[in-house]
Amino acid sequence: MVDSAINWLFVDLNSYFASIEQELCPELRGQPIAIVPIRVEAQTGCCIAVSYQAKAYGVKTGFSVADAKLLCPYIILVEARPRLYVEYHHRIAAAIERCIPIQQVMSCDEFACQLLGRERTLLRATAIAYEIKRELRTVGITLRCSVGLAPNRLLAKIAGDMQKPDGLMIFERRYLPQALYSLELADIPGIGKRMEQRIHAEGIATMRELCALTRERMHSIWGGVLGDRLWLWLRGEDFLEPPARPLQTLSRQHILPPNCRTPDKARAVALKLLHSTARKMRRNDLWAGGLSLQVGFYDHVAFACNVRIEPCHDPYTLQEHLIAVWPRVPAYTPSDISVALTHLDLAPSPDLFGIDPFSEPNAKQRVVTALDTINARYGLNTVYLGSIHQVRKEAPTRIPFGPPPPLEEFDDTADKLRTPRGPRGIRASDLPRVQRKMPTSGGSV
Repeated sequence: MVDSAINWLFVDLNSYFASIEQELCPELRGQPIAIVPIRVEAQTGCCIAVSYQAKAYGVKTGFSVADAKLLCPYIILVEARPRLYVEYHHRIAAAIERCIPIQQVMSCDEFACQLLGRERTLLRATAIAYEIKRELRTVGITLRCSVGLAPNRLLAKIAGDMQKPDGLMIFERRYLPQALYSLELADIPGIGKRMEQRIHAEGIATMRELCALTRERMHSIWGGVLGDRLWLWLRGEDFLEPPARPLQTLSRQHILPPNCRTPDKARAVALKLLHSTARKMRRNDLWAGGLSLQVGFYDHVAFACNVRIEPCHDPYTLQEHLIAVWPRVPAYTPSDISVALTHLDLAPSPDLFGIDPFSEPNAKQRVVTALDTINARYGLNTVYLGSIHQVRKEAPTRIPFGPPPPLEEFDDTADKLRTPRGPRGIRASDLPRVQRKMPTSGGSV
């Protein structure tokens, strides 16, 4: 029982953003499409997601629009609709939980489920995997997922990446680590380019060689306990990392579009990024003790400034600090902006005499509470500070790599249903159907 126990089930949605668009627009089904940011006409724009039909032409997530069109001239560019993807994320989570509780939402399209009791048998774990696949079809007929089953969460995620689309992969402890020998080093989460170079510098080029290392050697290569954890995980040991440290910094950054590359517009965008970051800080019941601003330029060295402030969490005080810093920004053409709230902590403690200055909400706090409540109910920026009026549609909320932000962080007007178009204004329904053979595996969005 110990050697065959399956402790984790990992669900990975296949080409998630693209699949949602194909679900909402039937004319896109079976067509090569790429999800792009808001300005679809920019040839230097990035494909943040692609359908499997586009992957058949060699187009990958992260390609520029120009490179994607070179490989697939009739690729259809679809403007991203983040709010809809998050709405479907919640529907999918509910569908999964009709089969098994979700232990952790890893990202907008990844879910980790811990198996207990009889669920840990191979037969029952496999049955649950197929139940999830069937339940997913009730959310959308175009939606597919790959499922990984393994003794621990890391191996379950790796297994979920190995069979795409619509696959099921199982790692049993009795076959580890030999079952991993066919993988590349970069297939292991946490081994990026720099880590891979460090491993190669130690004379290790394959997964077989990595798995043959002693625990002490892996500790040395990783420079700490992470090497010990990975050595155990690759052999099927099941344990989770210690709880993460409380948030110390929250930040947002934005590449400025051409219409915002003036000092006044750039300052307004910086303020909007600040307000967005402050909302997230308040949702986590934190106060900021510092503010960081960085402004990049096309032909000059970037400006960076960090200031310590009295702990606060209302946007008015934070805005005052940023406005006070802004005159120090050089008057060059700005290219990008990053704003961060630092030295985050819980609400300040009472003073030496036991008097808590924050026990009774003051006028600013009452206004902030009302502002957040109205926007949460009626939509983002229903009420906003006048300082961002000119750029209230700029720097829209995007979906991060981790768990998605709440729905109230998205502007409803940005996600209205629209008809995607192909190159030169050709309608998607007029494009030739893709006849190329679909790949048997590939990355997810």
